[in-house]
Amino acid sequence: MRVDCHCDTALWLLQYPSLLELPAAQQDYQRISKYLDLAFMDIFINENDHAEDMPQMFQQVLQLLLADIQAHSSLVKPLLWREQLAGPQTHKLLLIATEGAGGLGQAGEFLDHYYALGLRLVGLTWNGANRYAGGCASDAGLTAEGKLLVKRCNQLGVVLDGAHLNRRSFWQLLEQSTQPVIVSHTCCDALYHHRRNVDDEQIKALAAQGGVVGITFVPDFLGGAGDLLQLCEHIEHAVALVGSEHVALGSDFDGCTPVAELSGVEKLPVLYAALAERGMTAGDIANIAGASVVNLLRKVLPSATSL
Repeated sequence: MRVDCHCDTALWLLQYPSLLELPAAQQDYQRISKYLDLAFMDIFINENDHAEDMPQMFQQVLQLLLADIQAHSSLVKPLLWREQLAGPQTHKLLLIATEGAGGLGQAGEFLDHYYALGLRLVGLTWNGANRYAGGCASDAGLTAEGKLLVKRCNQLGVVLDGAHLNRRSFWQLLEQSTQPVIVSHTCCDALYHHRRNVDDEQIKALAAQGGVVGITFVPDFLGGAGDLLQLCEHIEHAVALVGSEHVALGSDFDGCTPVAELSGVEKLPVLYAALAERGMTAGDIANIAGASVVNLLRKVLPSATSL
C-alpha cells in the first residue's frame, strides 16, 4: 500500500464544497485515488486563534469532512478498523486525524464522541504548549490531562502522533504509551538541526517500541535547498539507523510549500524512482511507501469486532 502520513487538505473544506477536485491544492480525492491507497487527513485548528471554541471548530471541519467522504464513497472511505487493511482495496482509505488535541476539550472529554465519528489519530499539540503537552516552541512536558488522554487513546485504538512535541514531551509520550507511536511528519536532526526534527536517539527509541517516523517534504526541515536530493538523504539516514520497517512518508501537503519537484501527490513516483536509482531495494521502498505504516496500524487500530 502507498501511504502518506500527514496532510492538511481537509482545511480546504472551509473554503470549497468538496475535496474531490482542487486544482489549486497539492492533492484531492481524484489525485489521491491515482497515487495513494491511504492518506492521513489531519484537522488543524490553531489554538491561538480559537482558544474559546476549539471543540466547535474541530467538529465543524470533522462533519464537513465526513459528509464529503460520504458523498464520494465510491472513491474514498474512512479507515476505522484494522480489518480494512487486509487484502486488495476497491476504494482509497482516509484516516481522520487531529493535529493538536485542543479540540478534544478538557481532559479529553470529547475524545470518545469524535472516535465514534471516525477519529483515529491524535497529535497532542502543535508547536506551543496546551493542556496536554508541550510543543517544540515550549519547555512544557506531558500534563496529567495528557497522560490520561494517552491512556484513553491506547484503550480505544487511536494512534498517537509525536510530531510537533518538544524533547521532554516526546520522551514522556513514549514512556506513557503502551502502543507504538508515530511521528508523522519530521526530518532527521542529524542532517539538519531544526526544532521540529527528531534526533537519532529519538528515532531509535521510536523504532524500539514498534513506532514509525514519517519523513516530510517541508523545505525548512530538510535544510538547504529542501529538494528531492535532500529528502532522499533524510530517508536514507533514517533507514540506515533503524531499518525501512520504521520509516515512512509524511508530506505535509497543503500545509507547506515544497519545492516544485515535490509539489503534489503526483510527484510520489518521482521519489520512489530516485530512491531506486540511489540503490535502495524494492523491499525498502515498499516499506517507506506505506508497508511500515500499515504494520503499525494493524497493531494499534481497533478491530471491527470491538464495536
